[in-house]
Amino acid sequence: MGMILGFVLFVGVMGGVLASILLIITAVVLMNKLARTRAHAWRTFMLVTLLSLPVLALAIYHYPYATGTPGSNYNILSRYFFITGFAYASIPGAAAMLAYLATLCRRKTIATASDMPPPQAPREHGKSDA
Repeated sequence: MGMILGFVLFVGVMGGVLASILLIITAVVLMNKLARTRAHAWRTFMLVTLLSLPVLALAIYHYPYATGTPGSNYNILSRYFFITGFAYASIPGAAAMLAYLATLCRRKTIATASDMPPPQAPREHGKSDA
């Protein structure tokens, strides 16, 4: 029965990885569009992603699941293994989507030409500044 529980855990993790990949790709595509209209969008995205990863992991860790005893209650144990495997594997995707939603909450500010440093003329080869 341990092999079946291991397979259920594997299926849960694979499902979570697929869900996480889809969520990350979606968040990155949406962020590319959003970054054109908001200043510091990627900085906010990465900061919120890094902060939400441990928070989500702790939330899953402390969530009360019904557990069974070894030798009985295999339906409860298989559901527990599947849900925890799926939840832990989908944390990066969930963090990316939370970060995208947090970036949407920032106000729209675009860097203007006056905020940028003036362009420098290209230097010729062989000439020094001194």
